[in-house]
Amino acid sequence: MNILLCGATGFVGQHIEAALLQAGHSVIRGVRYPRGVRDISVDYRNDIHIRTWLPRLDGIDAVINAVGVLRDSPSQPMSVLHDAAPRALFAASAQLGIKRIVQISALGVGTGITVPYMISKQAADDFLQTLNLDWAILRPSVIYGADGASTKMFMRLAMLPLFMLPGAGKQMVQPVHVDELALAIVHLLALPAGTQPLRSVIDCVGPDPVSMATLISSYRTQSGRPSPTILNVPAPLLWLMAKLGDRIPAIPLGSDTLTMLNAGSTGDPRRYSTLLGRTPMRYQNFLNGVATD
Repeated sequence: MNILLCGATGFVGQHIEAALLQAGHSVIRGVRYPRGVRDISVDYRNDIHIRTWLPRLDGIDAVINAVGVLRDSPSQPMSVLHDAAPRALFAASAQLGIKRIVQISALGVGTGITVPYMISKQAADDFLQTLNLDWAILRPSVIYGADGASTKMFMRLAMLPLFMLPGAGKQMVQPVHVDELALAIVHLLALPAGTQPLRSVIDCVGPDPVSMATLISSYRTQSGRPSPTILNVPAPLLWLMAKLGDRIPAIPLGSDTLTMLNAGSTGDPRRYSTLLGRTPMRYQNFLNGVATD
């Protein structure tokens, strides 16, 4: 298939591209700064009209949207990047009869978490579901992988015998490996038209819920180190960190990310497991890369 992949330069997008190429697909990368012969110029900050997308979709069989930002800002407004631009892309795809669209959303969308990230993602998800084509909406929990920014941060924490986490790291997540998420997309593209789980929302989660503290501690014990001591970030310090993060993008924690973190990120793994054809990898096997049969 000829596949337009938007968000190809991101952490998730790079792994999706590698999996697609390995499966024999041709990947056209929608990127802000084209560099290669398979790159086309796409600017989600401004590409909000159907007419902009129509010529880009000539000869395309499937579309994957992996664009996402964690901070809302005037230069990268979520209402545009997560909603208006994807909505125009989806509508143009439907107009041209594109066979398949895969939307990378997020676990927690549609559960009442009223932050711009979730609201903007839900708007695009809702619109996609109104279109008469074979769509799939993937909603992953925490995505991990050796080259992921959050994983690198957690691995640095795991080197310490003692560290602090918001809420002592009691928030529950169900981490999913980035390569398995990419494999799930390859499987979706191979499904016959109109078959399940196409035209459905899929929670992309690992087999077991786990607290953030246990997840990070596991990275430490998998490295052969003893379990760490984890302390709670005092409320005044946590408030200060979140407020600073709202102003300084380099700080990973902001008010909205704290809200999403505290809401947790867990789901039902059965549909995702069926799509993969096996139980997803457990976080305990991350560093040795052992998949569960």
